[in-house]
Amino acid sequence: FAVALHCLGFPSERLAYLARASGLPLWSLPLDSVHAERPPVESAVVLLLGHGWEDQLSQYWDHPYSAWIEVASLADQSVLELIKRATDSRLYASFTTLAANKLDLAGEMMVAIGRLSPLSETIRDNIELALHEALCNALLHGNLQLESIGALSIEALERFSSELMGRITDPRFANRRIDVVCDLDQGCVVIDVVDQGGGFVPKPKAEPKASGRGFALIGASCESFRLLDGGRRVSMRFPL
Repeated sequence: FAVALHCLGFPSERLAYLARASGLPLWSLPLDSVHAERPPVESAVVLLLGHGWEDQLSQYWDHPYSAWIEVASLADQSVLELIKRATDSRLYASFTTLAANKLDLAGEMMVAIGRLSPLSETIRDNIELALHEALCNALLHGNLQLESIGALSIEALERFSSELMGRITDPRFANRRIDVVCDLDQGCVVIDVVDQGGGFVPKPKAEPKASGRGFALIGASCESFRLLDGGRRVSMRFPL
C-alpha cells in the first residue's frame, strides 16, 4: 500500500540508500507548503523517525501517512524489513518500548484507523479500549516482563513501580519493539499487537488480580481475538 518514504531526523545519505533499497521514492515536501503535492487518498507514506522527532510527531498521524517506524539503533537491513512489513499493511507502527511508553499510541492509531472506514462511536470506543489494553500488555508484561501487581496494596504498587522504572531504563528491555499492524478483511478491521517478550500462555481459571494481561477486557471489546506466536502477538477482529 505504501508509495513513498518521508523522514524526520535522518542523514540524507542513509535516507537515499533506504529509498533505493526499498524501491520507494522520497516524499520530502513539507505538509504546510502551498506547493506540496499530496499523494491521493488511497496512497500511503512511510514515516521513518531518526533523531529529534518526539516534539514533531503529533502532526504526522493523519493522511497521507500510514506507517510510523522508529529507527533508533536499527541496522539498515532491519529497517528495510520493517519497511517491507509496512508496505504489506494498511497501517503499521513500530516503536521501541521506551518510546511507546511515552506515546498515546492507542489514541494516535485511532486517528489513522478512523480514515480506513467510518466508525460508530461504540465501535470506535471498543477498538480504542482493546488496543490500549493490548499495548499495555505488550509493554508491561511482554517487553518489560513484569508480573502483575497481585494483591492490591501500597507495598505492591511501590514494588511494581520500582521494577517498572528499573526495566524501562535498562536498554535490554527498553530497546525491544512493539508493533501494531492494521488491515481490513471482509467488513472487519483486524489489528495485531506484537511484542518481543518471553511469550504468554493464559492459565485456565486464573484467580482475579489487581492487574493482569487484560484479555477479559479485550474479549469483551472485539468480535474475536487470538493469541499467536507463543503469546507475543494478539490479533483482534472488530466489525465495521
